[in-house]
Amino acid sequence: MKKILFFLFGLLFFLVPLILLPWTSEIFEFNKMVLVYLLTSLIACVWLIESIIAKKIIFRRTILDIPLLFFIGSQIISTILSIDPRTSFYGYYSRFSGGLLSTICYSLLYWAYVSNFDFEKTKKLIFALLTSAVLVSSIGVFEHFGVFPTCLSINNYQIQHDSKTKTDYSKLNFSGKINFLFSKCWEQDTQNRVFSTFGQPNWLAAWLVAIIPLTWMIAISNFQFPISKQIRNSKFQIKSIVPYFLSALFFITLLFTKSRSGLLGFIAADLIYWGFILIKFKKEYLKPFIICHLSFAFFALVIGTQFTPSILPTGPARIVTQSVAGGPALEVGGTESGTIRRIVWKGAIEVWKHYPIFGTGVETFAFAYPKYSPVEHNLVSEWDFIYNKAHNEYLNYAANSGSVGLLSYLVLIIFSVIQITNYQLPITNKLLNLKIDNSSKNENWEMKIALLAGFASLLVTNFFGFSVIPTQILLFLFPAIAITITTNKKVEFVGKKTLNNGQKVTIFLLLLFTIYLLFLISRYWYADYIFQKAMFFENSSTALTSYKKAIEIEPNEAKYHNSLAGHYTNLALSTYQQKDAEKTSEFIDLALSESQKAIDLSPSNINYKKTRFGIYVKLSTIKVTYLTLARDLLISIIEDAPTDAKVYYSLGTTYARIGQIDLSLATLKKTIELKANYKEARLAYALVLINQKRIPEAKIQLEYILKNIDPTDSLTRQTLESIK
Repeated sequence: MKKILFFLFGLLFFLVPLILLPWTSEIFEFNKMVLVYLLTSLIACVWLIESIIAKKIIFRRTILDIPLLFFIGSQIISTILSIDPRTSFYGYYSRFSGGLLSTICYSLLYWAYVSNFDFEKTKKLIFALLTSAVLVSSIGVFEHFGVFPTCLSINNYQIQHDSKTKTDYSKLNFSGKINFLFSKCWEQDTQNRVFSTFGQPNWLAAWLVAIIPLTWMIAISNFQFPISKQIRNSKFQIKSIVPYFLSALFFITLLFTKSRSGLLGFIAADLIYWGFILIKFKKEYLKPFIICHLSFAFFALVIGTQFTPSILPTGPARIVTQSVAGGPALEVGGTESGTIRRIVWKGAIEVWKHYPIFGTGVETFAFAYPKYSPVEHNLVSEWDFIYNKAHNEYLNYAANSGSVGLLSYLVLIIFSVIQITNYQLPITNKLLNLKIDNSSKNENWEMKIALLAGFASLLVTNFFGFSVIPTQILLFLFPAIAITITTNKKVEFVGKKTLNNGQKVTIFLLLLFTIYLLFLISRYWYADYIFQKAMFFENSSTALTSYKKAIEIEPNEAKYHNSLAGHYTNLALSTYQQKDAEKTSEFIDLALSESQKAIDLSPSNINYKKTRFGIYVKLSTIKVTYLTLARDLLISIIEDAPTDAKVYYSLGTTYARIGQIDLSLATLKKTIELKANYKEARLAYALVLINQKRIPEAKIQLEYILKNIDPTDSLTRQTLESIK
């Protein structure tokens, strides 16, 4: 059983950072999360079977047990009291990590690790982690130089499902398939800021800086790679070269991400690790310190950092303004990210103030933030993006889980640091009945400091962002790894034993339950696969069938109902143009029904209400009375998003369309007060003023647009000239 557990954890360390699949609505995080669900289920099953065979609970007590239970308890209560319990349980759709289910998985992985592995197994698992990091980093380096390994599967998927090209991928020659490596498939400028298999540069950077200290540990310790003795003892001293190569490779990839938070995390890890080494051992490890830092200085000078330019004449730096589907708004260009962060943090604090004890619910920030979004948010470049995280892990817990959740998280961090450093707390040890193993306190100190440095880097990067699945695994398992290197006692191996009938029945029932659990997880993934297929074929006849099938599998997923509502609306407009009144009426009813289901399933999600508003506006071309319903809906949305300039703009134009001119003017004026640089709102305001023969006031608005917002806007210029 130990071998099976070792294999499963090896898959966890190796595959989770690498996996991405083009067949799902979210390519990166969704598939990583589902893989964690699957592996956690299998690990828990094998662990329980081992306990059944041993006729005792195989569980190692640690000082992290109570903090972990405290943390899980806070998340459970927050989920029960949540404004959207389903989101709190599964996590925000497209992010996933951070939901109650993911927290339970990470905790189970921690307990399974500390209870079943010793230092020898840990060394091999670290090798698996580093191997994965090499592949991830290599892909990132390739991306920087215009080769896109991740696009091979994406382009393959696109060409296989694009009916316009009618190309059979399987019949392409080798050269044709290789060309896919050089065919960019991402909206984001991945050459400027690489993200490899992570989908976002900051996420990749945070994961790498947590791992880099392990390469330094290898450079100064007797850590042996699990390679053959012949290679290890050959004249070619692989051990003396590999750690420096890995350190340089990971650092180069970090620079290619251009992540400021990642670089700050790296500095924190570097200061902690080498600061301890130089203070304690002075000149003994000066050589590896110099080698590492000379390489860092060289690559930083040649490549450049987010704070310092490259010494090479590469021309003016490119500013990324594209957005990435599913990517966080703070990292894709426009307004300086620090400015946006401060505004979002201000809103997060307001959410915390209004829900101080248990928060709005785990992972419900996207639903709570609009109500407390600062007015100045309207003036940033990403003002109309959905902010599903506070972009500060600590404020995220404060807003979502309240003071109790934040306190439990901070306690978990403090005790994790204590466990990594092997600092002995007599009171805690006595309370948990833990035996103090002083004989091992100074063993493997190199790895302890590496784990501490990597753990600290995560705390830094989380301050400027948020955790994702690969980084969260390290946050929970670094303290677990520390346990395996601070004990002289090997984990007990349960050998072959004769099983009685009771044990056999229990194992059989456990296997059945695990199979059922795996089935549920697979269904969850398959529903998303079908949903993505429906969106991909939105304009074809197969979309409706796929939407219905996805909902049949996951009937409580509001996102599916919301998208189906939009599809039914398009069908209604199509049949209306074909003058099929019966079908038009049927599709209208279905669209409104599905939209209402989405709202009922997730009433705090104003985006589903905005979708319904869009449906009303489209249907108003069939029946103008839908505009009245659109107006009433927008008025209700404003209660949940009182500073959302786009909602006010939509309401103002809706008032104009139904003839309520005074209300239209007042609402559009309010819109401009919320967002002074809102070109569309000022233009709409000017047009309504022109219709009311209030030409001087209209000219002021039009001239403001040309002078302060967009001097090249032809429509505004033409409108201004027409009234002179």
